[in-house]
Amino acid sequence: MFSSKGFRDVSVREIAAHAGVNSALVGYYFRGKQALFNEVYRAHALPLAQERLRRLAAISRKNRKPSIEEILRAWLLPWLQLEDNQRESALHLRFTANLSGERWEQTKKAAPFMHRTHAAFIEAFQKCLPGLSRETLMWRLHFVVGAIVFGIRVPDPLLANSKGMCDPGDLEATLAQILPFAEAGFRTPEPGRTLRLVRSDDCSS
Repeated sequence: MFSSKGFRDVSVREIAAHAGVNSALVGYYFRGKQALFNEVYRAHALPLAQERLRRLAAISRKNRKPSIEEILRAWLLPWLQLEDNQRESALHLRFTANLSGERWEQTKKAAPFMHRTHAAFIEAFQKCLPGLSRETLMWRLHFVVGAIVFGIRVPDPLLANSKGMCDPGDLEATLAQILPFAEAGFRTPEPGRTLRLVRSDDCSS
């Protein structure tokens, strides 16, 4: 319900009715909707963070420096969960997408492990791309996450423009498209050093 309607539009009464219990039990066990939401978030985010770190450790064994693609796969594959039920994966992504729109301030207090995971991946990218600043790497990982979240949360423009040929709900297709896109983005030089604005007369075909 949180994934489809967001936090604000789901009531404790609806949650209790969906679970087939008295609404007073939500207050008894969770002391309200916010604490229940935090538990739902932990149930999604903790296994995700653990699996990301496990995969990162696996590709970094014996001080091996993994490639950009390997690091991106370690970040994306647990999120997309292609080995598991795609319906559950899409549900998790919609839940994450709704977080970006509303409960971030409360959620970040409930999930310090997500910050540790993020820091570990930024460190891995720094070793692989020493010419990029930490600030730039954080921007780029943020953009990768944003591209997937937006695609899941607002799929209609892509579906309409492609006449259904491109479907963000197809997680295998999403991974196949986001990986080369993200890798190319990470390989781009540091902004302000070698990039320049392109004038309209530079774009002649």
